[in-house]
Amino acid sequence: MPSGAATDREILRLAVPAFLALVAEPAFLLADSAIVGHLGTPELAGLGIAGALLTTVISLCIFLAYGTTASVARRIGAGDLRGAISAGIDGIWLAVAIGAPVTVVGLVATPELVGLFGAGADVAHQAELYFRTAVLGAVPLLVMLAATGILRGLQDTRTPLVVAVVGNVLNVALNLLFVYGLDLGITGSALGTLVAQVGSAAALLVVVDRAARRHGAVRRPSAAGIRSAGGRPGRPRP
Repeated sequence: MPSGAATDREILRLAVPAFLALVAEPAFLLADSAIVGHLGTPELAGLGIAGALLTTVISLCIFLAYGTTASVARRIGAGDLRGAISAGIDGIWLAVAIGAPVTVVGLVATPELVGLFGAGADVAHQAELYFRTAVLGAVPLLVMLAATGILRGLQDTRTPLVVAVVGNVLNVALNLLFVYGLDLGITGSALGTLVAQVGSAAALLVVVDRAARRHGAVRRPSAAGIRSAGGRPGRPRP
């Protein structure tokens, strides 16, 4: 049995990177706010509205991270690493299944969603410009949540931290390029963030895919598996 000191070190090894990754995640919007704030008050206020809408979606889907972590960890505890990764991948497919309609609804109903905040015409226009581009990142954002959940369940908290840090640096660089270099305004900020999110999601998927191939986990989508990832009764992955 490991000593108390060894257990404490193991907890810190997992907890510190996980905590830092959580701190890094909101930095996307913070960086956007800092850069867009120099464009003017309507732009900054519009970003605030669009950010509130996006944050609501993420908050409602946070179960993709924590639920996937629990599902993966349970199977690992049962000695089923292959099944653990397969169950985690079900969470990724669930993220896609949720993110795709969210994107469509967001694009179609942008004016109505922004209108809920009762902003003036100038602010509402800026919010719509940002949100129409940013909502295209719904699938990558939710996939990032699920993939991070898988890696945490596999006791890998360093990879999500590295991806979060690199993603944030890329986000700042692209924001500066698109907003000021290419003079795209608030749309450029949303575009820079979108590209950074797609890159971050792709990086996490590569890591998960390598683990799946290494252990022979099932990667194709399964209706039963997706239902199970969503907390509904379904036949678990083999």
